[in-house]
Amino acid sequence: MAAIRVARCATRKKRVIKVGGAYHGWSDQMVYGLKIPGTRQYLESHGIPNQSFELIDEVRPNDLEMLEDYLKANRRKGGTACVIVEPVGPESGTRPVAWNYNKGVELLCRKYGALFIFDEVVTGFRVGLGGAQGLFGVNPDLTIFGKIVAGGYPAAGGVGGKKEYVSCMAAGVASGMKRAYVGGTLAANPLSAMAGYCAIKAIAENDACVKAGHAGDRLTDGLVQLINKYNLPYVAYNQGSIVHLECTAAMSYDFSSKHLLKSLIPVLTKQDMIYVRKEAMEMMGAAYMANGIVTLAGSRLYTSMADTDEVIDEALGKFEDVFKLVVERTAPMEQQVADFKKAHGKDKEGKAAKKAKAKQEIAQRQADAKQAAKQAAKDLKALKAKSFKC
Repeated sequence: MAAIRVARCATRKKRVIKVGGAYHGWSDQMVYGLKIPGTRQYLESHGIPNQSFELIDEVRPNDLEMLEDYLKANRRKGGTACVIVEPVGPESGTRPVAWNYNKGVELLCRKYGALFIFDEVVTGFRVGLGGAQGLFGVNPDLTIFGKIVAGGYPAAGGVGGKKEYVSCMAAGVASGMKRAYVGGTLAANPLSAMAGYCAIKAIAENDACVKAGHAGDRLTDGLVQLINKYNLPYVAYNQGSIVHLECTAAMSYDFSSKHLLKSLIPVLTKQDMIYVRKEAMEMMGAAYMANGIVTLAGSRLYTSMADTDEVIDEALGKFEDVFKLVVERTAPMEQQVADFKKAHGKDKEGKAAKKAKAKQEIAQRQADAKQAAKQAAKDLKALKAKSFKC
């Protein structure tokens, strides 16, 4: 939120462009096109008014041409304040980007006068001490950091960047000039600041990024061997210490389009399959957990310098136990879809039952509301009579 506010103050423009599938927190305007590119506000944005997305655009990952089309079009709408990206690709690199993609985005931002924002919540001080911007050789205007800047302590977050943009942030009483309001109970907490300093210093002194990256390489190589051994339709890959194990392709869809209907229609027609894959991914996560492996959503793992060869080998043994169980279950995808619909009331009988139940609940709520209104009128009349007596 802070980075986008700063971008709007600095550029005097309002529109924001994000990459489809990317996650940048859960503020209203950013819950747009999450996880699966092209889904806009139609998959995850429940409870958020559509007006919140009027100034947000979503582009296809790895597509510089589409990005430039939006930057051009936005000139007629007042311009683009910023383009915000996850450096290794949406969802921490679940959908990896080409090596020169970030440089291309930076050049387009310079061309069209938009600020270039790097969301390094995951990659900062992980892929290297210089973060992803050091790795890819780019120079973003603003950088967003996560828990690492506070060493895991409260107030885990920060925004850094060029002086002329960072100076646009302010908190407390307005100074008279237009600045982005940024503040909170734990903002500028000295304990958290010291913890972050010590954590980053320890990362540098112990060469932690390199060691964590080697652990990620070893884990990924072992997963690839297990996948091939059991002939499973899975994919394992990594960006250093960020390791991906895709077992259900839950986020592999891409509905990106500049035209609303070309995005919306596929989203609606594929929705059941999306949920089936998501549920399968969650089941895989539960299976890993039952065997002592903690993953993120059943598809992502993060290694650290504490993950020695022995730790990685032990983890691979547990992954193999899970894969053996998977091989025993061979139900076709069509059957999985049918089972999912039946379990969630999405088949013909379930839909009819759900419709009847909803109708009954509406009738009951209307009856309750009518009764409550009568009682309120009666109570009000009694209150007025009591007031007159007083």
